[in-house]
Amino acid sequence: MFNVAIVALPGCHASGVHGIMDFFTVANFVSDKPAGRRQPLFDCQIITVDDQPVRGYSGAVVTPTISRGAFQADLIVVGSSVEAVVGANRLDQALAPAIPLHGWLKKAAARGTVIASVCTGSFILAEAGLLDDQVVTTHWRAAPMFRSRYPHIRMDADQLLVDNGQIICAGGASAFVDLCVHLVERFASPSVALACSKMLVLDGRRMEQTPYMAFYSQKVHQDDAIRKAQAWLEGHYADPVTIDEVAVVAGLGARTFKRRFKEATGETPIGYLQHLRVEGAKHLLESSREQTARIIWSVGYEDASSFRRLFKRMAGCTMEQYRKRFSYVSLSAA
Repeated sequence: MFNVAIVALPGCHASGVHGIMDFFTVANFVSDKPAGRRQPLFDCQIITVDDQPVRGYSGAVVTPTISRGAFQADLIVVGSSVEAVVGANRLDQALAPAIPLHGWLKKAAARGTVIASVCTGSFILAEAGLLDDQVVTTHWRAAPMFRSRYPHIRMDADQLLVDNGQIICAGGASAFVDLCVHLVERFASPSVALACSKMLVLDGRRMEQTPYMAFYSQKVHQDDAIRKAQAWLEGHYADPVTIDEVAVVAGLGARTFKRRFKEATGETPIGYLQHLRVEGAKHLLESSREQTARIIWSVGYEDASSFRRLFKRMAGCTMEQYRKRFSYVSLSAA
């Protein structure tokens, strides 16, 4: 039997914790051939820091199923522990409840336990010092904050799931499903994972979270001139724009403007402008039936093939694929 511990922390994604439990329970069910004649594949238990119930982000209470000290896990899954949009000024406070777990996680890693994180659970693993030599993913909106706090850790937020061997990271909160498929495939068999997917009516495992990303400009900085330039760009991204023109708006020389813009936002001015234009195109693809050629023109591009390449690189799919997946406008509204 393979022992699985799911860590539930204050403010966690409660449905994710219970969803992981449900998935491994289904894995036991579909692998039970014939019924009742074999030991379950997985013993899955919920644990908390102090063996007491915790309240999830939604207000739902998650109750531990076993004492942390009484269960030696072969696999530990650390669920989301920090609201993805939490501000950097609140991050220390949000991470504090998990501090007592750091030593426990290190000891588990030292004896060979596989440790996985879902969503912002990656912050807990980073705080425990378990990610220094790993490739990491996390919720796409928390990625800039992760990079800022842990600049020495390699972050690949485009990926929905990264398996380093002993350390595994999954992206957004609902990626617990993709993680479960992967874990059952790895620790049971591909056939059991497929049976789980069929039983739970799940699509094949997703690999990237790029199509789900939205661009949120970094304005938590002290450079008023750059903040002014950002606001101007957000109102004029569809116009013919030169970086020298934006530097004038900021009241800076071109070289100084480029350097300070990168320092403040983490983006080059041209990269920032491209993000704004792609986000504008996404909005129109979601909310209208406008022809893609007209959308490209309306966000400030004349070279359609160039913009299509840019869109695919940033969104992880073509404009047509994006519209098919995310449009909320019916064909009858065209």
